[in-house]
Amino acid sequence: MQDRINSEYQQKARMAPENSLDPYKMACYKIIGRCELTKRTIEGINQSSNDWLWLQFCLAREVNRVEEVAGDVFGLEEIRDSVSEIGQRHYQKGQEGLGGYATYFHLLILAGMFEKAISFLFPYTYVAAVHFAIALDYYGLLRVSDQPGAESDLCKFRTAAHDCASNHSADVYKVTYNTKELPQISFGRMLGYYTCDFRTSNLDAAVDYLVLICLNIDLPGAAGKAQASLCHEALRELVLESREFAQLLGDIHQNGTRLKGTIEQRLKLIGLSDQEMFLKTVTIQAASVTDDNGRTTDAVLLYHLAEDYDNVIAIVNRALSDSLAVSLSDPEPKLSPLKPRQQQQQPQNPQLQQQDPFPNSSFSLTAVTDPPTLARNMISLYDSNPLYLAKIRPQNRQTCGTLLRLSAVKSHVQAQNWAAALDTIAATNLLPLSARGSIPAIRAHAATTNQLPQEVKRALGNLLLWCIMAVGGQREVLRVAKGGFEDPGREGVREELKGVGRDLMTFAG
Repeated sequence: MQDRINSEYQQKARMAPENSLDPYKMACYKIIGRCELTKRTIEGINQSSNDWLWLQFCLAREVNRVEEVAGDVFGLEEIRDSVSEIGQRHYQKGQEGLGGYATYFHLLILAGMFEKAISFLFPYTYVAAVHFAIALDYYGLLRVSDQPGAESDLCKFRTAAHDCASNHSADVYKVTYNTKELPQISFGRMLGYYTCDFRTSNLDAAVDYLVLICLNIDLPGAAGKAQASLCHEALRELVLESREFAQLLGDIHQNGTRLKGTIEQRLKLIGLSDQEMFLKTVTIQAASVTDDNGRTTDAVLLYHLAEDYDNVIAIVNRALSDSLAVSLSDPEPKLSPLKPRQQQQQPQNPQLQQQDPFPNSSFSLTAVTDPPTLARNMISLYDSNPLYLAKIRPQNRQTCGTLLRLSAVKSHVQAQNWAAALDTIAATNLLPLSARGSIPAIRAHAATTNQLPQEVKRALGNLLLWCIMAVGGQREVLRVAKGGFEDPGREGVREELKGVGRDLMTFAG
């Protein structure tokens, strides 16, 4: 039948007088019999772009190219070649083309060239491009980058999406090709750059968009795992950049009650089955990064939220040791404060708007800038709960207590409260205040310093100086007191302090 239709079509086209053919009848011949495939237009009939594309699909057939005659081969690949040729002619960068950019985008979508369609649309309207990409990816029609390093800089979200589309990060929407020469696009990276516009003002929405990276978690082999890892890395970067830890990661009350954050509420959507996986994958790794960057309060809060209480105390000890290493004449070091809780986390009752809705939460406990205050807050919390205390090594807990006493010594010396300073130093048993001139006792005390934790060792030099100052200051207080040194008891204390001073000099040597 097809041969008969082809024969009649060719006969009419060659032999009929000019302008005597019915163009619609010839169109029927051409469509039904797939006639003259080298010429895929219909003469004598005005056609829109939709009419032209419809005709191409009507003529297309997916056949065995080995068995078919070369002139009869016309399928989807040939349609895509035609669409690509139209794009190169009429829709290059800076050209509007016939019908505007939306027309060519429509052609690309109908031809199944989804990656190129998104890449073409992004510079014109990145918002529409991102949402078309999400819809296509949801239905499994978008091929995402599978190269290990293709999305390695996803988290460099420092440029707004419209800037990315114009100048700074044009490669965000570019089509690349995999090892099989199939087109692919950086879906996750595109979502990351899109959230630049609102990642600080609307964190919940930013999380929702980044979670969509895990639409590709069901890809076979390592590709699915790579997409899940990419999503987790993007969420970690959002946590670190925004520092909205309570909102994103949740919080813990003093009684141990956990409040779920925005990310934890979406665990199943990001391929994590339980809270423990979430803590290991997102919270602990974020805490490690903040600790490496020296953001003490952030690291303390994150490790606390991750229920790694021993690391909390270790970080607090380092902060205390750093503050004790500063001399009295220098200003006290301050910690970078946490960002305040967002208003949306406060209760709706107007009477409670001015209060912290969770006064005993980990956020309020770590929202300080003074290392000793931070240490006291955390130690007080952990001492009140045996479940917390059981996860802290005794050595770390003892070190923290010693450093807090040394911090109190520094405060007493600054206030010239010499007697209280000496009493506190004696309680630490770090210096030979009761050696009474015994060289073996002083040497034994010096030998024990090698067994002290590193954080305490760092403070010994300043502690020795403060102790000598306290001894001299207290002797001066006794000297100028009413009655001079006529009081035998006062004179005895003075001589005893003098002996302590000599012992300290021996200990220092």
